[in-house]
Amino acid sequence: MSLDAVSPERIGDTGVLRWPGIWRVYVATRSEEIRADAERALTACERTGSSASAGEGIGTHLARAESYARSRHGLRRWLTGHAVEGAWSNVNSATVMLYGVLPTPELCGRATEVLAIGRAYLPGDDPRLVQLQARIAAGDLGEGDRPLMQSVLRAAYTAQAMESGRVRSFRNLLLGGVLMLSVIVFGLVAVGAIWPDAVPMCGNQSVVQAQGLMPAQICPTGGHRPGHGDVPLVALVGVLGAALSSAASLSTRADLSTRYSLAVAQTLLKAPAGVATAVLGLLILNSGFVPGMSGLGSQPAILVWAMVFGYGQQVVTRFVDQRADTLLTAASPLTPSGRGTRTA
Repeated sequence: MSLDAVSPERIGDTGVLRWPGIWRVYVATRSEEIRADAERALTACERTGSSASAGEGIGTHLARAESYARSRHGLRRWLTGHAVEGAWSNVNSATVMLYGVLPTPELCGRATEVLAIGRAYLPGDDPRLVQLQARIAAGDLGEGDRPLMQSVLRAAYTAQAMESGRVRSFRNLLLGGVLMLSVIVFGLVAVGAIWPDAVPMCGNQSVVQAQGLMPAQICPTGGHRPGHGDVPLVALVGVLGAALSSAASLSTRADLSTRYSLAVAQTLLKAPAGVATAVLGLLILNSGFVPGMSGLGSQPAILVWAMVFGYGQQVVTRFVDQRADTLLTAASPLTPSGRGTRTA
């Protein structure tokens, strides 16, 4: 049975890839590569029952992968990764089956590729990986090593799916945290805007009167009494500080190849975190809780401190960034690690 008989529609057809998502392009390209290799291998080898069955299985997996890539998927499937994981799972299964029909010389020539994939996701002391390394080092690869290569590939792809699942779960957790923190911060700003005295942002200022130095208030909007715009202005300046922090972190953020990206969720988290740290920081300073800081004596000082506290949200969110970097490194095929210390 030909592969085209199983999958009559090709990914390259006009209008097939009409939904957004760069992963769809990768799946399409990889599917075409596997199909071409499989057709060439099946043409070269004798048409046995096992090769025909393998060809049918490869075609079925590629058809399913292409179906995921062609279809539109809603929010629920985006959150669960149903489309992405379904497509790549079938592409990977087709790849493993492809190694079952490749001619022996080509199979041996691809051994180092299999080794590289295995090193990217498997512990360095994995017995299958150790055995394949030894066979490559000995230089006597043959037909008998075909099951070993397929086993290494299958195990590596399974580990890759698990690591990608951890990244996806962390992304969803981040987005949930962004939503929850945004609701809390919005409520705090709304309360401050409606009842200014409930969230006082004003500092103490000494003014000269006939009786001498008298304490007075100075507020973020420039008034001497809490106003409806104090908390919203502090929140806006806090977001500005968080934006500067995000811009600074771009230069140190790792750009790793993974199925899911955490950059957007990480950046979104910094905005409500910047508002929260700006408002809470000014409350702490104006409360006199910090020794030597009994209040802020001018409007510029209040706004500068609000921006500093907004920038300072990085102290909190850096733990999130560190966790994200760890997960992305584990899920990326570009970071082989010798992985004897890799966590399961």
